[in-house]
Amino acid sequence: MATLLIVFGGPATVLAVDATTFLVLAVTFLLGIPQDAVPEPECDTASRTAGFAVIRRIPALSALLALTFAFFFLFGPVYVALPLHVSDDLGASAGVLAAYYTAFGIGAVLGSVLTGFLSRWRLWPTTVGIVIGFGALMLPLGLGAPTAVSLVCFGMAGLLWPPYASMSATLFQRWAPSALLPHTLAASSAVRVLSVPLGTALGGPLVAALGAAGALRLSGTGITLVGLAAAALTLRAARTRYEPAAGAARLAGAESEAEPDAEARSRP
Repeated sequence: MATLLIVFGGPATVLAVDATTFLVLAVTFLLGIPQDAVPEPECDTASRTAGFAVIRRIPALSALLALTFAFFFLFGPVYVALPLHVSDDLGASAGVLAAYYTAFGIGAVLGSVLTGFLSRWRLWPTTVGIVIGFGALMLPLGLGAPTAVSLVCFGMAGLLWPPYASMSATLFQRWAPSALLPHTLAASSAVRVLSVPLGTALGGPLVAALGAAGALRLSGTGITLVGLAAAALTLRAARTRYEPAAGAARLAGAESEAEPDAEARSRP
């Protein structure tokens, strides 16, 4: 939609429409929601505090929250680096930048449809795989790939964005105690909201130090490494659980085989 508005009305039209939508949202919250339905700040803070306490006690939730924070944080610099990469490195117009965001948006819409079909897959391995794939698809932006190639890759990265949000939320719902689920989701939401702006704030110094392409390379590489680290830790944890279980099974088998011999020796 932003691309169409830029073509027919210019970039200022996009900013005006965006500002208007926020104004409508503000009026909706002001007039359309009963005041007694809004939680008190103290209760909201207590809810998040309880949620973080639950997450600290459950290693799976801690790992998922750390993965989510790192993923969104490392994507934040893209908001700063991509416009400068298009204008300075590629020497292209605002239309090319709009094409990148449009490709990402189209991919995200298709990814929303795809999410329903991925619900049959194992959630945690798929979530980790999405992070690895997303980071790999970001790398062509910073490695000097042709614009057409990087444009397609950026659109495919957008395809993976909605499934990650949906699957990570589902994992939180499955792993958190049902009685404390609202508190856990409140804590998770607080981290998600904070992670991208922090990464965006880091984007300025990164672009100043590494250039726009360097910041994009660092973003893609960092996301890929975070996903690979999560996959390695998952395999290590699975192997650790498997070895004691396999040892116990072998011991049980050995005991069952020894029992008939003992009975035979005890018979006259």
